Amino acid sequence: MNDKRRILVVDDDPAVTEMMARALVRRGYQVVATDSADEALAGCAAQPCDAAVLDLVMPECDGIDLARALRAQAPGMPIAILTGYVHSPLLVENERPRLAVFKKPVVIQDVVDFLSGELGQPDE
Repeated sequence: MNDKRRILVVDDDPAVTEMMARALVRRGYQVVATDSADEALAGCAAQPCDAAVLDLVMPECDGIDLARALRAQAPGMPIAILTGYVHSPLLVENERPRLAVFKKPVVIQDVVDFLSGELGQPDE
């Protein structure tokens, strides 16, 4: 039986998506990666994810709207938001429960530490 924690990774930059997915898999997580908010929502509805790592700015849907929609499906889901915008209000107003904002270029270990803190260590 596979009890690995499922992490959704959504970013419109394929290099960021691939880098984050590889790093999380190496650390024992199961990863569902996409560049589409619609695919992310459909995938999580079909097979729920334990947490999400989302880009803040994407063409079809921003990370905040996607986070709200994911939390409507799974209240309390831990969410990491990645942003390249240094002056994003999220960097200042990061007081939301189970939400962390990381400035790009992101230190992957910081995201892993957040996920581990929220979910516990992934099952091997």
